[in-house]
Amino acid sequence: MTSLLELDGIAKRFGPVRALENVAFNLRAGEIHALAGENGAGKSTTMKIVDGILQPDAGEIRIDGEPRRIRSPLEAQALGIGFVHQEIALCPDVSVAENIFMAATAASRSPLMNYAALERKAQVVLAQLGNIDPRAKVGSLSISTQQLVEIAKALTLDARILILDEPTSALTEAETEKLFSIVHRLKARGLGIIHISHRMAEIFDHCDRVTVFRDGNFVDCLEVAKTSPQEVVNRMVGRDIAQLYPPKLDSAPGRPLLQVEGLSD
Repeated sequence: MTSLLELDGIAKRFGPVRALENVAFNLRAGEIHALAGENGAGKSTTMKIVDGILQPDAGEIRIDGEPRRIRSPLEAQALGIGFVHQEIALCPDVSVAENIFMAATAASRSPLMNYAALERKAQVVLAQLGNIDPRAKVGSLSISTQQLVEIAKALTLDARILILDEPTSALTEAETEKLFSIVHRLKARGLGIIHISHRMAEIFDHCDRVTVFRDGNFVDCLEVAKTSPQEVVNRMVGRDIAQLYPPKLDSAPGRPLLQVEGLSD
């Protein structure tokens, strides 16, 4: 397979804190590549470097085999990189359609905005994800629906590399299934998808390879079909975990430690 993205020797420090040290990663066209690791392992920091949000202190980024210095998210978009962040970054006081096409609208030289055309274009993208009104104000939507709007926004970019940072953390099971059906269609079109996740079920149901980070370092890259959740977790924590799912308490429970009744908010 063609290598879309390669990272070699990436390092990053924040003052005295070493966030990344000699990180390696590669993404092929037409694959879903999981990035796994405990909190603080360096997953999001690495992807922020790929997206131009952060600059590496050392190392090289190659796109299609060519060394690149990505100075901003705008440059990343120009190189075909789309990033769906875990933290929702939408404008709550404008419509779904305006949020989806905000970058294109800002770059337009037209003195007036054609809202009807904008909403029609947004509806085409939103139809892939669910029943979301392109005219609705984003602030009126649930968190899970706002996450789907973020994903729709990324899909409108002419992206060849799509980074999904914990995209299902706020989604329902039905929304998650829709998301992965879209991700697999994008994979079939030749996109390379980076899926950051702690969820072993997602990694083993949908991903082709998994790269493991630990404490800001590259640990291993594994073919999902040739490994197991136990092996991935062992590499994440740096030791053998005897039982991924330990047995439940087999004795009678003791007195209640916490009890809540009639709680309301």
